[in-house]
Amino acid sequence: MSISVVAIICVVVGTAIASLTASLYLNSRKKQRMESAERARDLAFRIVLALDDMVGACYAAANDFPEINVDDPTDFVFHSADPTVNLPADANWSLLTRELADEIRWLPNRLRNMVDGLYSIEIDPPDYNDLFERRQEGYARLGLRAMDQIEKICETYDVPLPDRPEFYNPRNNFESKLQQMDNLWKRRAESASHVPAGRTNVSPLFGSDATRQL
Repeated sequence: MSISVVAIICVVVGTAIASLTASLYLNSRKKQRMESAERARDLAFRIVLALDDMVGACYAAANDFPEINVDDPTDFVFHSADPTVNLPADANWSLLTRELADEIRWLPNRLRNMVDGLYSIEIDPPDYNDLFERRQEGYARLGLRAMDQIEKICETYDVPLPDRPEFYNPRNNFESKLQQMDNLWKRRAESASHVPAGRTNVSPLFGSDATRQL
């Protein structure tokens, strides 16, 4: 067998081996991508379930009017607990996009900050320093935030949206509650701006009529 024939055989064999190696590598990479995509979808599904539970808890809190002890107005009880979110403890967040992963991981902190904020409000009947209104508004806002994330996750990772009965529409309820609260704050601001200046019951020090803004 001539040297040229041997060289040709070596080239053919080498090319075949390189082609086979490249094919095996590409198939391996494709398999890895498919497995990674499947793991990402599985994690996304689990997160959607957790967020949907949070939406339900926020719905209850956003529509909760407490029972107040008529004999002791500082004694009251809510019908719903403060919402929480139970994200998968073993979540591999690198499977999701950075934006989604960051937003989802912030939700437990946002819920805790809401609780801390509510506990910082002094209980002062009869208006309780707007504690009840702030609670409804805050959890309606967080409920909407969770619903936005659910929709993004479902669209990105091909997860079905939560199936709810026709008479239960949390998004409409949250938006209506926020509009209601916004109208309340605007009415109060307008009322405060229309309060006329009144005479003070304090005697003026220098013989002039002192007035103050009520």
